Amino acid sequence: MSQKKSICITGGASGMGLETGLFFSRKGWLVGLFDKDLSLLKEAETLFDPETVMTAEVDVTSPENLKHAMKNFSVFSGGRLDVMFNNAGIAPGGWFDEMDLLQMKQIIEVNVIGVFNSILAALPLLKATENSLCLSTSSSCATFGHARRAAYTASKFAVKGLTESLSLEFERFGVRTADILPGCIDTPMLRRETAQGAGKPFEEAMLENLPKEGAYRLMPASAIAEAAWSAYQDSDPIHFYVPPEVAYADKLKGSDISSAREEIKSFLFR
Repeated sequence: MSQKKSICITGGASGMGLETGLFFSRKGWLVGLFDKDLSLLKEAETLFDPETVMTAEVDVTSPENLKHAMKNFSVFSGGRLDVMFNNAGIAPGGWFDEMDLLQMKQIIEVNVIGVFNSILAALPLLKATENSLCLSTSSSCATFGHARRAAYTASKFAVKGLTESLSLEFERFGVRTADILPGCIDTPMLRRETAQGAGKPFEEAMLENLPKEGAYRLMPASAIAEAAWSAYQDSDPIHFYVPPEVAYADKLKGSDISSAREEIKSFLFR
C-alpha cells in the first residue's frame, strides 16, 4: 500500500470539490477528482502536479461507472483511500407544488442514491485503509427545511441521517463517517442557479444582500476544504457546520420549534 494519503472527491471539478482537492494536494495528498463534466475536469487537472491527481468522468447515478473509476483510483493511490468525499449534488429549487416530479426524482437520484453508490464503490478501499473517513456533503437545509427547497431539503436530511447510521455500522470496519453542512457557499453552482431566477435557489438581489454575519453569510468554497480537513483530523464530531452558526438551527428546533421556523423564515423571506 502507498505511504501517501489520498482523497477521492465526487463533484470534484469545480466549487467545493475542487477547492477541497487543491487544499489536500497542498498537504501532500494524492487527489482523485470524479465529475460528470469532462471539460471542467480537464481545466481542473491543470491546477495540480500531474503526478498527484487522477481524474475520471463519472456519473454518480451509475454504480458500474463508479466501480470502474474506483478500480482505476486504487491503482493510482496504491490501494488506499483515506477520505472518500461524497460531494456531487444538484440543487434545483422552486415551490414544491410547481416543480416537475421528474426533476424532484432526479434530485433524489443524484443527491441520495448517488451517495449510496459512491460509498458502496469506495467501501472496499476505505476498509483496507487505517483510520479512513467516509465524508459527505449535507446542507444547512438539513437543520431546518427551507421553503422552495423541499426536494433538495429531503435529499440532504437523508444524507445527514445516513451519516449518523453509518457512523454506527462502519465501526465494525474501523471506518469513520462525517458530513459537512454548508450554509451559503460562493460556488459556480450557486451563482449559475441565481442567474436562472425563480428562486433557484436565490434571486440575484438576495445573493448580493446576504447578511454579513451569522449562519447565512456568504462563505468561500475554501471553508468547505478546511472543514473536510478538520473532519479527517478530529474523530469526535460527526457533523461539521460551515459556518459554525449553522448548528444553531439544529439546537434551537430541539427546544423551540416555533422560534426555529421564524429564524429560517426571516432569512428566506427577507
